[in-house]
Amino acid sequence: MTISLNLSRSALIVVDAQCGFSELCPEELPVPGALAIVPAVNRLLELGWARIDATQDWHPPDHCSFLGQRDNLYPPHCVQGTRGADFLPGLHAEKFHTIWRKGFLRERDAYAITAQHPAYPTLLRAANIEAIVVCGLAKNICVFYTARDLRFAGFSVVIAEDASAGIDVPAAGLYQEQARRDAEQLGILFLSSAEIISACQTRPML
Repeated sequence: MTISLNLSRSALIVVDAQCGFSELCPEELPVPGALAIVPAVNRLLELGWARIDATQDWHPPDHCSFLGQRDNLYPPHCVQGTRGADFLPGLHAEKFHTIWRKGFLRERDAYAITAQHPAYPTLLRAANIEAIVVCGLAKNICVFYTARDLRFAGFSVVIAEDASAGIDVPAAGLYQEQARRDAEQLGILFLSSAEIISACQTRPML
């Protein structure tokens, strides 16, 4: 599918590209292929987006979603101030304009930026943002929910496939194939970083 993106009215969101979701922290919640997304994310970070935002899981050690806690879904991961909460090595995090921490309330989970920061779409509209590219970890969980909520808010949304990686979590009912079907039904596009870069370079959206 051919698309065009006007960078002056487009934003990039890098979702939870953290060590706790990678092979570097096997005791946490490693997503297969997490480290391999870094070069593609960095290529996207080189573009002149109107905004570049990142989200960062920032959990307390007794977060409700952890094993042994209320929801009992996930092993402890991305705990505040630990290595797991750090961004992936080699990621050009200095390009981020704003880092939005989420999941920092003990009794509340927050897959999407909008779950913790509900005014985020209003901020994007104030900046004249019309289109958003979402990438990061995990593709079918926090990336999907971020993309979904922003699509509900009226933005054009693309998920960068090679700049994202996913993992099935049966205990939480979160599956990669289902998330993709749901996203496509909402009109969210799945494109490679090369396709996104080409769209930005060749045919600006009027």
